[in-house]
Parts: sequence; structure tokens; C-alpha cells
Amino acid sequence: MSHRRILIIYAGGTIGMVPSANGFVPSARFADDIGKLIVKHHGAATHHRLITLDPLIDSANASPHTWHRLADLLWAERDHFDAAIILHGTDTLAYTASALSFLLAGLNKAVILTGAQIPFAMPVSDGERNLQGAFACARGPVREVCIFFDGVLLRGNRARKWSTEPGNGFHSPHWPHLAQVNGSIDINTAALLPPTTPQHDPPPAIGTGRAAIVTLFPGIDASLLRAAADHHRAGLVLALYGAGTGPTADPAIRRTLTAISADRIPLLGISQCPHGTLNPALYETGRQLADCGVIDGRDLTPEAALAKLHTLSCQRRPPADLATAIAVPVAGELTPANGT
Repeated sequence: MSHRRILIIYAGGTIGMVPSANGFVPSARFADDIGKLIVKHHGAATHHRLITLDPLIDSANASPHTWHRLADLLWAERDHFDAAIILHGTDTLAYTASALSFLLAGLNKAVILTGAQIPFAMPVSDGERNLQGAFACARGPVREVCIFFDGVLLRGNRARKWSTEPGNGFHSPHWPHLAQVNGSIDINTAALLPPTTPQHDPPPAIGTGRAAIVTLFPGIDASLLRAAADHHRAGLVLALYGAGTGPTADPAIRRTLTAISADRIPLLGISQCPHGTLNPALYETGRQLADCGVIDGRDLTPEAALAKLHTLSCQRRPPADLATAIAVPVAGELTPANGT
């Protein structure tokens, strides 16, 4: 499949950074190195095209506008590539991958995000092998949004940044690796999303509402929840304890959550635990949260939960439909109640 047309989008991130007086910053000069790397590993006849975003960003500054900018660019170029690679900073890589999986759910092409923990200009950089692995996976049968890092290909909306150290950067707690690259490429075909009929609807335009993640903690005040909801009317992702509990002995917490839900602001519950799914019916406190309007997010990652709320808001889904829409996988992002 060496004839495939590969679109490479250099968005910024550590992989192309250079030192400055105030620390590492993105550099456009890395774009020249990308082309040299591809020729080095795949030959001058490789069908690839490079787009460098302007301005480049440190991924700490990524926002929903970044997600839509990338989604719109990929959609506009969809007839000119068979697979795409996005070079992006690691700090918010999983957020961007999750958002693109929803915004481009009908694209039916591989979109592989990668980057580095150490800049390419440094001798111990992991950037070259990550780009090389992403390129290898882009030539395979993958038809979804993924993250390639440290030799493994992960579903983008199932992945989380796990470590700041090379070699253990990203994990996928609830879904197996899609592929492994170690000299050769080993595709886990059973874990891939099946190909779909390409859709003709472009990504939804960015909305005016914003979503937020609020982590519950002992002693949390109800006013924090109310303020978060007032400023993030696209919804709150509530990172709950364990299987889905929270401090419901505080009547102000229950009243506030009920009022937020009545204001048609979605409340989506996920677990603070990196592994495991919610089971709100297991404990009385979980049932009380459900009675306050908290939707069961099952095994969604925080990144995927936030991105899904954002996308549903952009689609202007009626609040009454949100619980159903969240429970149904769009791009393999959660395990539905029936386990399939």
C-alpha cells in the first residue's frame, strides 16, 4: 500500500521545538526535517504532502477552536489524501484526538496523531521513531482517529497521557492496542473500527457554549459546581469517586446538581479511577447522583467525555436526547451497557 497519499499536518508541539531564552518553543524549521525523514525511510517517490499550521502552538494552548480548525482542514482536504498524520504536542494530544474522532466520525480515513516527549533536535529524541511508526500505520487498514506513540497505535478517544517520560507516554485503559510497530507492523484487526460508508456532512461549526471537567473532592462546595455550570453551559463532566459516588450527604450538593440539570445543562459522570467503569446503581450515593440528573458516562476517559459533550453541543442536540446520545458509541469511545 506504499502508493497511498499521506497528508501530514504539523501543528506544533515538543517534537519540533527549539530552545529559547524562556524555554522550548515551537519552530517552523522542523517542517524541513519532516520531508527529509520521509525520504530517508520511504524514498523520494513517497506520495506525501505537508501543511504547517500558522501559528504553530504549544499544545498547552490548544482549545476547541484548535479542534475545529484541524477538523475543517482535514474535511476540506479529504479528497486529496488516503490517510493523515498530525504532529501535535503531547499534553493535550488525547483531547484533540477524541474531539477529531467525533467531529470527523464519517470521514472513514486514518487520522493518526503523534509527537514527542523530547524535541527532534536533541540526540535522544523519540520524535523520529514516533513519526516513522505513525507513517507505517497510515499505510495500513486503519480507518479511524488514533494516537501512535512509543511503538503502539491506540484508539484516539480511548487514550490518555500516562507519563512525561518517553517509553510510557500513553495508555488505553479500556481498549486494546490497535497495532504494534517494532521493525514490522502487527495490526490487531479485531480491535479496529470496521470501515463505514463515508458521510457527506461536514464537521459541525463550533458553538458558543463550553464544556468543563470538575473533579469532586472531599469538602467541595456546591457554589463551585454552580459557578462552573454558569460558565460552561455545554455541560459538566463530573469526575466522580470510584464506581460513581459523590458527597450527596450534603443537601446543597444535591440541590445544586438538580438545579443545574433543570437548567438544561448536561451533567456527565465518569470515574476518577484510570481503569474501570461506572456502576451508579451499586451505592446509594450513586443512585442519588443519578436522581439529580447525572448521566452515566460508563468507561469514557475524561478527554473523550469533554470532547463528546462539546460535539453534542455543537450539534445542538435537545437536552432530552443527551443521555441516549452519550450512551451510544459514535467512534468506539465507550463500552455500551450491553458490552458490545
